[in-house]
Amino acid sequence: MTIPSISQLCRNPQDVTTNDAILLNALQSLSVIQDDQVQKRLLKELIRGYVLLEKRVDELLKNTLPEMVADEIKERGRFTPRSYDCSIIFFDIVEFTRMAEEIPGKRLIELLNIISRGLDDLVASHRGTKIKTIGDAYMAVFGAPREYADHARMAVKTGLEAFKLLALFNRHYGQKVAVRIGIHTGLVMAGVIGKERMQFDIFGDNVNIASRYESSGSAGKVNVSQETYLRTRDFFEFEERGEIALKNKDGMKAYFVVRER
Repeated sequence: MTIPSISQLCRNPQDVTTNDAILLNALQSLSVIQDDQVQKRLLKELIRGYVLLEKRVDELLKNTLPEMVADEIKERGRFTPRSYDCSIIFFDIVEFTRMAEEIPGKRLIELLNIISRGLDDLVASHRGTKIKTIGDAYMAVFGAPREYADHARMAVKTGLEAFKLLALFNRHYGQKVAVRIGIHTGLVMAGVIGKERMQFDIFGDNVNIASRYESSGSAGKVNVSQETYLRTRDFFEFEERGEIALKNKDGMKAYFVVRER
């Protein structure tokens, strides 16, 4: 629609009423056009804001949960608990209490964070999934939630390379941190727990057994169960070390990893 100019509207003073009506219609038309443009702009901004918010939520979800778990929750609204054949690894700092007494609290947290972040990268590079840290202990799983056949081998490789990582850390920061590492392979149940802070976790007797292999190990050694040994003996050299005691169970054979073949 062409909007008349003021000079056109006022060309004949006798047509002032008609001109007023034309002007009013013109202004109303202009207002409708402007409102439509405003609405389109607001809608565009709203859509853009929603897309950015969804992207941010997606990033936060995948920072908290393994990617395939986060994707299933987004698609189905939940992650269905299921069993996995996997390998569980525990890292634990030796004499952490003494370390905590000697190092100021803020510095201690900084050093723990550096170690944990290094383990995060190492575990991820070997297709593992971090489960959690509990104080100075670190837990990860290989073969869940993404399943693959050689998870036991990847877990043992991670254990051996963790000592190299720790040696670099000690040299760089002037520390003498030592860790014990325990690995066990078997079936677990996995699921997502929590509401405010959802967490992918694994459960079952085999998780407790893996923890026991860590606590019964030695500083600077990867201590593995017989099941892990049987699945990886073609790739690593081992030292048999007898049996370890388990609560409410018969003793179980244990092996120290010597080196990769």
